[in-house]
Amino acid sequence: MRRALPAALAVCLAVAPARAEVPNPSQFLKMPVGADRTLADYGQITSYFRALAAASPRVQVEELGRTTNGQPLIMAVISSESNLRDKARYQEIAKRLADPRGLSEAQVEALAKEGRAIVLVTCSIHASEIAASQMAMEWAHALATAQDAETRRRLDQVILLLMPSLNPDGQVMETEYYRKQLGTRYEGGRLPWLYHPYVGHDNNRDWYMLTQKESIAVNRMAYHQWFPQVWLDEHQMGATGPRMFVPPYANPVAAEIHPLVWRTVDLLGSTMSLRLEEAGKAGVAYGTMFDAYWPGGTKNTGWWKNVVGLLTEVASARLASPADIDATELSAGGKGLVEYKPQVNFPNPWKGGAWRLRDIMDYERIASDALLESCANLKSDLLRNRARMALASIQAGDPAVFYRLPLAQRDPVAAARLAHLMAENGAEVRVAGDGSYLLSTAQPLGRFVKEMLEPQRYPETRPAAGAPPMAPYDVAAWTLPMMMGVQVEKARLNEGQRSATRLLKAGDWPRGGITGSGAVAVLDRRSTAAAGLLNEVLKSEQATVALEAFEAEGKRFEAGSILLKAGSGLDNLASRHHVGLMTLSGKPKVKQATLKAPRVGLLKPWAVSMDEGWTRWILEQHGFAPRSLEPKAAQAGKLHEAFDVIVLPDVAKSLLLEGRRMEGDVRRFQEEVPPEYSGGLGKEGVKALKAFVEQGGTLVALSASSEFLIDELGLPVRNTLSGRSSEDFSCPGSILHMHFDGAHPVAYGLAAEGFGFMDGRLAFQTLPASPQNRRSVIASYPSDARDILASGWIKGAERLERKAAAVSLELGKGKVVLFGFRVQHRAQTEETFKLLFNALYWSAMGE
Repeated sequence: MRRALPAALAVCLAVAPARAEVPNPSQFLKMPVGADRTLADYGQITSYFRALAAASPRVQVEELGRTTNGQPLIMAVISSESNLRDKARYQEIAKRLADPRGLSEAQVEALAKEGRAIVLVTCSIHASEIAASQMAMEWAHALATAQDAETRRRLDQVILLLMPSLNPDGQVMETEYYRKQLGTRYEGGRLPWLYHPYVGHDNNRDWYMLTQKESIAVNRMAYHQWFPQVWLDEHQMGATGPRMFVPPYANPVAAEIHPLVWRTVDLLGSTMSLRLEEAGKAGVAYGTMFDAYWPGGTKNTGWWKNVVGLLTEVASARLASPADIDATELSAGGKGLVEYKPQVNFPNPWKGGAWRLRDIMDYERIASDALLESCANLKSDLLRNRARMALASIQAGDPAVFYRLPLAQRDPVAAARLAHLMAENGAEVRVAGDGSYLLSTAQPLGRFVKEMLEPQRYPETRPAAGAPPMAPYDVAAWTLPMMMGVQVEKARLNEGQRSATRLLKAGDWPRGGITGSGAVAVLDRRSTAAAGLLNEVLKSEQATVALEAFEAEGKRFEAGSILLKAGSGLDNLASRHHVGLMTLSGKPKVKQATLKAPRVGLLKPWAVSMDEGWTRWILEQHGFAPRSLEPKAAQAGKLHEAFDVIVLPDVAKSLLLEGRRMEGDVRRFQEEVPPEYSGGLGKEGVKALKAFVEQGGTLVALSASSEFLIDELGLPVRNTLSGRSSEDFSCPGSILHMHFDGAHPVAYGLAAEGFGFMDGRLAFQTLPASPQNRRSVIASYPSDARDILASGWIKGAERLERKAAAVSLELGKGKVVLFGFRVQHRAQTEETFKLLFNALYWSAMGE
């Protein structure tokens, strides 16, 4: 039976007589877009958008860059023909209102009237949340062809920036795998590997750190080229809850964000809810699950940058296969929606039944049209308020006070990296005469500057008096100086000092290279960037490690310093890595060890691990050459012939051992995947790992995998938090104070007092050393619970008092390194990357 179209869609589907040169997506692709078991892949979507742009004067396609796998990252610019003709002018207006310094109130008002609302809509960043990438084609076609007065009005007031996929590589992976499994028992099941070449679902956790090519390109567009006032990111969620989430968000709310962001979010989201209800779309909820506190996601980061960021989440089907959901299977359970029944923020629950790709697309389309409607109505308000929020940020800051990042610190390259990262995010960074970097909060992005550079204190928002606080949606801390090992200080500059500063330039990095004319160059391990330089050297020659601190030619060098042959080639490498080396006339008389390039294996479990992907990316970026080790290959044994060190990512014991998740002693149900993509290490894999380390190899366990090694290898160390409930101990992604033993090879280059990022329940208790227990504590927590938290939130800090955070143990001829905290968390904790890198180097050190 033919479906009746929702009334809310009619306004955008009123089209002129058919134009052969503007085919709809189904006609162009010769497939029924949105139908059951039918998906267009990213190549087809890109082809359609390019054809639409060629045929319609309302559509242009911009390529923002290339994805990790080399695909074009496209964005459709959709508006009236006259707006597109003058788009450079409207971009300039948006830029001026985003930074209104120098504009009078009258000039702001004139620009708000002249300009156009620039609205960014991004789709399917999570590749399995695929419906929006399909919907985008239909929406674009409707906007390109509609002739009714209302659509024309909207397009005259708004310039829509529509990205059909923020993750093209993953979209291709998902569509190809889905098509391959059609008609099998695996149809519509999960992809058995990461749906991004490196970071999987965590591609929506990268929007202030900007490590991946996709987030770098979109950030450049949003904060350096187009300056949208509104950003809607379209997602999907689980299948058994509400049919759709639209803003307003749940608590807690970030206090530093201008209230106009929340007022506008609420208004735009409420219009979405209204239009969905008018169209008879049941199951729409707001004020639940998704909070307004954490800055890591796409549009979230924009809140601190005066951008109105909105999220929609629609219940998923089985990709393009229908899901059959019984009424008894529906539940709520998230914060702000405890029960699945009518409530003020969920007035019309969905009653169950078949749920299809087409349903998801319809909900998304109605919400998207409602956004366009609202932004057209509020065009001048959006532009004016962007300037108003920027001015409020400028006025809230003291123009004489700056965050100062001096070059004279343990890791000047990290200081430069932080300064350039802030500028890449859109903040204004200045450089003083002595080369130090300066950031003021008296600027349009002052709130963002403060948020990134100051410690966080998670607000304990409670749903009711006496109830436990609501848990964070993601993590509770993101203080970049702490994570990157950068010294930041407050400095007050007089007018003369301020006038002597200048804006940061691309070339403002520490001057690397060799100082002196001696034969031996000393590489300081205090800089994280030293690893990239060292790994380039190790491609062609060995290095020497000073195992003790020493003094030479009037300078003290820390234990772990690397001794290299000086020469022009090394000088060029040092310059490229911005690392300074000092020469000596000869090698110092100190205990030494040789160092060769470590042969690194990285366990790649079939239980999809974002931590594995992040670790692989970090190692490759710093010049290591990790080789993926799948469980079946590990079971084959003889690992010492291929590897010096094997790294186990942050994965639970049951997933490593069996490839399945356990709840206590109970196996948790999970859908099967094809046998070639399933399974864990099993007993044979454990046996092979034990033989590897006993024969002289090194095993490195990241966070949760530590418990796997403790239990399976019978190590003389225990996790004191094992079995603790969240009521007893909780540390959801926070930064803690730690002590490091800089004399240990794994802690070379770290200061004695520093920070570590914890997101789990691991704290180690070792046993006293003995001939059968050769152990070392690499990192530990303070002895007083009050001194443990540095940024974020922790419950039960006393459970960490005087506990080890990282330990090493000798087993046979080899070594085991256990990290109980996140040394390489999402490629953000750059200071503690050293611990991981050093563990790899330790495996390749000889006499």
